[in-house]
Amino acid sequence: MRVTTVASRADCEAAGALFDRVWGMSAMVPIETIIATLHAGGHASLAEVDGAIVGATWGFLARHEGRLGLHSHVTGVLATHASAGVGLALKHHQWQWASKQGLDFVTWTFDPLVRRNAYFNLVKLGAVVTEYHEDFYGVINDGLNRGERTDRVFVMWPVVDRQVPPNGTVVPTAEWTVATPPDIETLRRTDPQAAQVWRDRQRADFRKVFDGSWRIAGLTSDGSYAVEGV
Repeated sequence: MRVTTVASRADCEAAGALFDRVWGMSAMVPIETIIATLHAGGHASLAEVDGAIVGATWGFLARHEGRLGLHSHVTGVLATHASAGVGLALKHHQWQWASKQGLDFVTWTFDPLVRRNAYFNLVKLGAVVTEYHEDFYGVINDGLNRGERTDRVFVMWPVVDRQVPPNGTVVPTAEWTVATPPDIETLRRTDPQAAQVWRDRQRADFRKVFDGSWRIAGLTSDGSYAVEGV
């Protein structure tokens, strides 16, 4: 596998085409948007296996509490390579780029109901949940989010004062937990009503977490979010 920084219009088109395939829509990220944000200091990269593009990521400069970082808006991997380490390679490449630019952090959002993404982000990468937003993006009519409320957690991945990307571990104990379903993606196809119940339940729990008294400490071995007092 080879991961490279996007450096041409052809690269931008390849990234855009990859995003369209993963999300099942046309112009998921318009090519001109990728070009403009890269010109303004953003970052995008491509993952290639045997001459074929199998993953891509794209982000733009962000400011948080007076510090400058990279907000990674999209990272996509073809289903055929979902367990081949492509996502990890893309994120590490992104982290190294941010480090070379002197940035303090990388941030992104993800759906907290998707357990496999929670494990990847919190355990494999060591990102930290700092915010929760209900219906963050509003309606998204792509192949992954159509008909779903777009609740998201916002995570921060530290870069400054580190030589290598951080990683996390499973949290052994917690004061209480926010549960996740084993496979929300399948549940949404087979029992949409049950999937919505999960969204309601998790939304209520995250409201409690972010009332100012608690924080997400990581992920437990059963895929629940570990909660501890602040």
